[in-house]
Amino acid sequence: MTLNSLSIVTVCMNRREHLLETTRKVADWPHHHEHLILDWSSAEPLLREQLPADPRLRLIRVDGERDWHLCRAYNLALELARGSVLFKLDADCWPEPDLDPSELLRDDALCSFGSGPDGRLGQWILDRALVEAVGGFNEFLIGYGFDDKDLRARVMAVRSGEGPPLQPLQLGVIRHSALERIGAGPAMTLSPFLEARAKAQKRASAMANRVLAASCPWTAQRRGSSYVWDPTSSSWRVDVESVLRAPIEVDDEVRRLRRTLFWGDLLMLPASLVRLLPLRLLPGDQRGRMAVTGLHRLVWYALRPVWCWPVWLLQLVQQLRGRRPSGDGSKEQFRTAYRSGDVETMVSLLNGMAPRQRQELVDRLLFQRAHRPAEVTVQVALLERLQHLPELPAHQRAYSLIALGWTHLRLGHRAEADRCIPLLEAEIARLQADPDTPRCGFRNRENRLKRLVSCWNLLGHLQLRRGDSARLPPLSDASRDLLMQVDVEAVPGDVLLRVSSNWARTLLWQAPGHPGRLVDDLTRLHELIDSERCAGSRPEEDHRAFVSQWQQQALAWRDGPTVDAVEAAQTLSTALTLPTPELQQGCRSFWDSCSQPA
Repeated sequence: MTLNSLSIVTVCMNRREHLLETTRKVADWPHHHEHLILDWSSAEPLLREQLPADPRLRLIRVDGERDWHLCRAYNLALELARGSVLFKLDADCWPEPDLDPSELLRDDALCSFGSGPDGRLGQWILDRALVEAVGGFNEFLIGYGFDDKDLRARVMAVRSGEGPPLQPLQLGVIRHSALERIGAGPAMTLSPFLEARAKAQKRASAMANRVLAASCPWTAQRRGSSYVWDPTSSSWRVDVESVLRAPIEVDDEVRRLRRTLFWGDLLMLPASLVRLLPLRLLPGDQRGRMAVTGLHRLVWYALRPVWCWPVWLLQLVQQLRGRRPSGDGSKEQFRTAYRSGDVETMVSLLNGMAPRQRQELVDRLLFQRAHRPAEVTVQVALLERLQHLPELPAHQRAYSLIALGWTHLRLGHRAEADRCIPLLEAEIARLQADPDTPRCGFRNRENRLKRLVSCWNLLGHLQLRRGDSARLPPLSDASRDLLMQVDVEAVPGDVLLRVSSNWARTLLWQAPGHPGRLVDDLTRLHELIDSERCAGSRPEEDHRAFVSQWQQQALAWRDGPTVDAVEAAQTLSTALTLPTPELQQGCRSFWDSCSQPA
């Protein structure tokens, strides 16, 4: 595919000052063939002579619109654009010289979304065919917020994957207030109250749009608004009858949601109180607009501090103790680096986070595999860095190594998986040397006993893949010794239950040589987790059923007739955490080498 026709599409309302700056920079970018600007009924109409004398630039105006409606505006602009490739670029953005769209091609198609702060996320470059396949923006959505996320989700559903993201340094952005972002006025009108009002409107609108997107899903079969050309004013006007409205029950729900969120956010009132207060005090939503009066301004300045001072005092205490506030932007910056695959920036941001925030974010990366970067090389590089990050507690560094080992096994990276073995053995040695491991009272992932068993389980799989059958029975012996030493009264019942499946897996390596001893060990383990101490635990996995299943299988191996090695090895392979063909074959070799002679 060649980029023989790329249209930059920009829509705006009352953003003249931004456009005067950004259009000059867009005109300097050599990779586009058209820059279409749609003026959505700005109070002061844009004039062509105010913009660069670039023949690629087209200015179109829509008259008669009182409110900002991003989805309708962009759908019209995208329809009027001529290019086979469409580049959505907001009025405050421009492409930097090093952004070359041809470098974003994947599978002969363009599908790249923005990444980074200050509105960069909302920019994208897509083949026109993709935009048309999903029908463009969802015109049921009103105001500002969630429109781009909805479009991206529908494009991903059609394409099942995207190309490289637009990197933050490839897009320039004018930083500006929320008031300007929603098209409500220029920066000169800014005041603390107006800025808070704009932010509250944006948040309420974004959340309400989520409900609208779910209740009124958009497809290519939907017919959007239609427009009529007015030659007297050289502008377009909407056919009012064609403008879509959500069903009345959805509209009522969305209006209640906007009212609750807007006033709750602006005046810092609980949602239950907003719902109880009469509409004459806190007016309802009218197509995304809120009637804010001088009374509300007075409440914001005079009364709001009365009930908000405890929160502000807490923030002050946190700042004095050196803790960052939750809204410092580091998580948003991390998400940007995450989407861009920038491991160095991710690690740097983790270093600067408050410990609790950092631990919560790393836990999600380690224990929820779907939250790890989709790109394999980025995922591996991040896990490698996390296991050596001194700011992380010991258990997170250890689980980073464990996650890395499982990743290499899953992907068939033999040499990389083998390099994890000495690191795991060193971690196991540290945990075994700690006399408190069998009676560790920490809960869940911080528990040293649970960490030791997790290391054993991975190590067994790694040794099985290498064909080191002789190393597996000693691993089971160590696991069995821990089972005999564990202080049931000290270790939390929830930990005992959650660790039991992996514990059973490590004990199973004695099945070929000592099935009777295996029965005893699994019986003891089952008694531990079937006790009253574990009754309150409710993990997602049914650990009791897993241990009971293998307890019965061990009895069959011990008491049944002569065990068929092939069948037994196949049965044993079903207990593997990761039953790859290579590991399943390893089970056969292990059983053959470790079973008792007839």
